[in-house]
Amino acid sequence: MQPATATATHPAAVNGELQREPLVLGNPTLHDVTETIASIAVRPPTWKYWLTLAITATAAAWGIFAIGYTIATGIGVWGLNNPVAWGWDITNFVWWIGIGHAGTLISAILHLFRQRWRTAINRSAEAMTIFAVICAGLFPLIHLGRPWFAYWLFPYPNQMQMWINFRSPLVWDVFAVSTYLTVSILFWYLGLIPDLATLRNYVKQRIPKALYTFFSLGWVGSVRHWQHYEIAYLILA
Repeated sequence: MQPATATATHPAAVNGELQREPLVLGNPTLHDVTETIASIAVRPPTWKYWLTLAITATAAAWGIFAIGYTIATGIGVWGLNNPVAWGWDITNFVWWIGIGHAGTLISAILHLFRQRWRTAINRSAEAMTIFAVICAGLFPLIHLGRPWFAYWLFPYPNQMQMWINFRSPLVWDVFAVSTYLTVSILFWYLGLIPDLATLRNYVKQRIPKALYTFFSLGWVGSVRHWQHYEIAYLILA
């Protein structure tokens, strides 16, 4: 059998094995890639950023108004009544939980299969998971009708001698959502530590540099740090 040769669609073979195509064209060095990405993160925001922020802030304000109206009027506006225990809230809860599961699954599966192009989407997928779980957790809270009494769902001793009913799905929603949110935040934050250390070395402002230094946890990129990082990341994945 003749060894593979370079073509227009396949990279050159080394020792009879095809090599992966480069993720970035032009053969830039790691220093060049770091310089380009870090410059985007530390530069002042443009008008496009502020326009996007204004649009999303307007949508968030409308959502807060709708939630306030629901709490003030009653959860009957969601279609709940005597025979219907769950309506609009359970639909949104399951939908947001599904979005959160998708983000973590995408990032974890690509990491376990050692896909190099994962780095292009893993931050977005993990951040999407966190915000999706937060949104999902809001709906059981609003479903209570009086969310200011939500602390009654936590098992703690109190003077009223009132203990939670562990058979209630609302109680298990609290445990499930809080546990999943904690693991998702740890998975997202652990992947950010090397990037935070890189930005720590690039920023010049005092306050951002102090924040990057604090959250990078003294990362210096040593072999020992990378070994511990890979083990912890694999466990969470």
